[in-house]
Amino acid sequence: MNIAFHTGKTAMIAQAQALNVYGNNIANINTFGYQTVRPSFADCLYSVQRAPEEDWQTGHGTYIQKTDIMFAESSLYYTDRMLDFALPNEGFFAVQNRFGDVNYTRDGAFSMTQAETGEWYLVNGSGEYVLDYDGNRIVVPFNDEGTVADYGALGEMVGVFEFENPYGIEAAGDNRYLATERSGAVTANQNLKKMQGVLVTSNVELSDQMVKLIETQRGYQISSRVVTTSDEFTRIANNLR
Repeated sequence: MNIAFHTGKTAMIAQAQALNVYGNNIANINTFGYQTVRPSFADCLYSVQRAPEEDWQTGHGTYIQKTDIMFAESSLYYTDRMLDFALPNEGFFAVQNRFGDVNYTRDGAFSMTQAETGEWYLVNGSGEYVLDYDGNRIVVPFNDEGTVADYGALGEMVGVFEFENPYGIEAAGDNRYLATERSGAVTANQNLKKMQGVLVTSNVELSDQMVKLIETQRGYQISSRVVTTSDEFTRIANNLR
């Protein structure tokens, strides 16, 4: 009975965590550049129920082994704003915060900010500096009169980067991702296409996520029944005379 109780408990925890993942996907359905996250379940450690019968194994529930970032096809949203960039591929933009740390994003809704030196820099929505192909901060070029930004030249400067294994990156919040050992090295690739005046929308499919949400909720309910039934059997066994 204790094993059944523990098994139901682990399932409830895992299903609750999966609900959080799917709920977060739905919450980001309007977040530009957001990539859907999928939880992957795994079964827990098995043990031999009785020593004389080694083939009789009993599992101990489930847990979320990892979450995968899904690079399903996204839609393109044409804004005609020349500071907006989109990547119709598995590329990333590189951004650098004020501490010098470099992260990566697919959200190309950029803007300009003026430094104390008077130069204008290209930044993302969080104020982090957008980097070029060489990993340098981008100084916005202006025309000969210095009055209007040269958006054509600016578009060529924005760097596009790719990972050896993009499915191994780590989500860091604020539309940013981190390189990991699983993702491998990140390199600049000038051959990857980028579009100006366009944004990549979230690739969350609402109908699919709602189905997953309902399935997970049902799984949670069934797991809670396992816990309740196990507790009831334990109570009956304890009351036997």
